[in-house]
Amino acid sequence: MGITILVIVIISFLVYYFWKHNRWGVGKKYALRQDARRLFNIEHDAADEIIDRQIEVLKKNHPGHTEEWYLEKVIYDLERDR
Repeated sequence: MGITILVIVIISFLVYYFWKHNRWGVGKKYALRQDARRLFNIEHDAADEIIDRQIEVLKKNHPGHTEEWYLEKVIYDLERDR
């Protein structure tokens, strides 16, 4: 009985962890990249190349931020220039 509860707790924790990681980690980066691609309004691969180059420049000028921060900055700069 005690082992069953422990297994259920561990499985629940793992499910929660992976759900949260996917939703706020990989999922957020994917959504931000999609937003940036849409703002460029060009072919998918070409937009990715430009986004990656802009992120590299931002990393040199503003080191130590998260990938999400850089993507948000790319989007902010694109929206500001419109």
